[in-house]
Amino acid sequence: MAELPIPEWAKELWGEWNLRAGILLSLILQLFLMLFASRRQRSRSSLLLIFIWLSYLLADWVATVCIGLIIKTQSNSCKDKGDDHVLAFWASFLLIHLGGPDTITSFALEDNEFWLRHLIALVLQVLVAAYSLFLTLPKNKLWFPTLLIFVVGTIKFGEKTFALYLASSDHFAETILPEPNPGPDYEEAAAIYTENKTAVLVRIRPDQTPNVANYPKEDRVFENEKEYSLDEKIKLVEEAHVFFKSFKGLIVGLLLSSKERESSRKGFLKRKPKEAFMLIEYELSFIYQVLHTKVVVVRQKIGYLLRFFSLLSMAGAFIFFFFVEKHKFGPLDVVISYSLLIGAIGIDCISVFKLIFSEWTLIAPVNNWWWWRTIVAKIALRGERWSGMVSQYNMISYCQHERQVIVSCVYKLGGYLYIRGILDRVKFWFYSTTETVDTDLKTFIFEQLRTKSSVARDLRRAMEACSERGDWALLETSNYIKLKWSVGEFQYAESLLLWHIATELCYNESPSLKGDQSRNICKLLSDYMFSLLVAQGSLLAPVLGNWHIVFQDTCAEAKSFFSKHHLVLHSECCKKIIGTKTDLRPAVVKGNISKSVLFDASRLAKDLGTNQWSLMSRVWVELLSYAAINCRPTVHAQQPSKGGELLTFTWLLMNHLGLGTQFYEQKVQDGTKMVAAK
Repeated sequence: MAELPIPEWAKELWGEWNLRAGILLSLILQLFLMLFASRRQRSRSSLLLIFIWLSYLLADWVATVCIGLIIKTQSNSCKDKGDDHVLAFWASFLLIHLGGPDTITSFALEDNEFWLRHLIALVLQVLVAAYSLFLTLPKNKLWFPTLLIFVVGTIKFGEKTFALYLASSDHFAETILPEPNPGPDYEEAAAIYTENKTAVLVRIRPDQTPNVANYPKEDRVFENEKEYSLDEKIKLVEEAHVFFKSFKGLIVGLLLSSKERESSRKGFLKRKPKEAFMLIEYELSFIYQVLHTKVVVVRQKIGYLLRFFSLLSMAGAFIFFFFVEKHKFGPLDVVISYSLLIGAIGIDCISVFKLIFSEWTLIAPVNNWWWWRTIVAKIALRGERWSGMVSQYNMISYCQHERQVIVSCVYKLGGYLYIRGILDRVKFWFYSTTETVDTDLKTFIFEQLRTKSSVARDLRRAMEACSERGDWALLETSNYIKLKWSVGEFQYAESLLLWHIATELCYNESPSLKGDQSRNICKLLSDYMFSLLVAQGSLLAPVLGNWHIVFQDTCAEAKSFFSKHHLVLHSECCKKIIGTKTDLRPAVVKGNISKSVLFDASRLAKDLGTNQWSLMSRVWVELLSYAAINCRPTVHAQQPSKGGELLTFTWLLMNHLGLGTQFYEQKVQDGTKMVAAK
């Protein structure tokens, strides 16, 4: 079969523009990442995340391809051609692009583990760019600005590689470990004892853990919970950084001492809910920046010097290029060169601005520069550090959507191709909604966790409190015997689905009353936890169990029930389910044939009645906290880069209240030192 001929004009156009278009695209990607990459910390927009992800992947690929095209073009062209000099100039800029902007070094935590790959790429691409410059010597009139940009590009690429290295799991743990302590000199002490034959033991007190000594132990309570002054916010940032330095070991599975636990616990027990959540928000922001940006590398003395040198070098390259004779260069190449220079300088200026006006500047030690900190704080502390939103989806709506003809056909096809999980996420993206995490919800969650923390004074009680997934709340009522089956006879995911459907039935059954906060909290947490089950299984993976079997059986029964009674409206479905007689336990009727919990939820809704919102809200906080504390820490660490999750806030808040599982008992014991007696 003959191949379709490509028109000559198309070949010429491609030959003329392939490299130039790639260079411009690389610059555009760098500008986009610089301006928008940090916004993913406070946005749940899937579209924004997709664009950032694509830009992150394309940026390295486009820059690498363009360097290859430059070498190919130089190898095929005549020597000492003016265009070759410009190409070598561009190759050095591509090193800067491979280094990327300060706002993003990794899109996901997994990217940090590939630091060795980036190190190899650094060596190879630097050699290629150097070879590109070498090919134009000795008659290259742009050798000096090319050399300046080459050095800057090598620095930028090296910064990114080192940031990835420091954020990788193994080496991140190394930054947390204390200084090695060999203890007293055994050889010297043994020699003294042998020579003198007599010695006394002097009892010494061990030093207190530095981190614990630095913990903020403020007894003050803000009178106004609604608004905080700038000075108070700065103080919260400082306190959050202290907690971050001590608790960041949780991310890599390190255990914290009971001394650290108790110090943090006492401080958080005295805090107001909004203040506690603000501390957690700032602390998670520090975690995000350390794991996904260049902040650790740049905010060092050598980092400041390199940044100053880079900006100065690029300014010098711009000035030299401005005065050099450019009659041998094409007009388009000159425009592209100026664009690269202005773009690189602009990106670096934005980086310096963000470097100065950030919360990291607020934690720097200062004496008489309080006025400067105030200016920085006004810019750095604007807005939230997370989206403040939670996803919402419910089981009844899920089953109704799946009954639609087109969706049903797609799901049947997906069943054969084993892609139902992907289809669930697509459907979730189309049909789910979001709700704001308001002050009432934050206050309720904090008060419930603080109540548990006040009781869990030691590690054993804390472990017991973390293992509760509804029992604690049920024990506070007279209906414990009647309702304990809903949490005691099922796995966690089954129990969560059971309570979710029961909450939906009760919510539809009872009228909305003004000021009924418990009812709204139940609905929001119920739909939030179900959305996590459907769309973010990695967050709940350790507690899912046979979730998929229970879920598909419950969906199948719900769809069959709706079809049988020709139910279309959401309210009609809820009324029919709760109106069905459930004198017999569904397990008695179905046996082991089906794991559906649809009519178990109907029984639970009837047992709860319509005035049990206070109880149900406490149960939902327990279900939330149980999932939060059992989620893998590395999965929690990933969430700040996706707009944040209430589940992650709950996890870190529980640890600060001493309700975590990563603590060990540390008793303060006296030590001894051998001293020769005279």
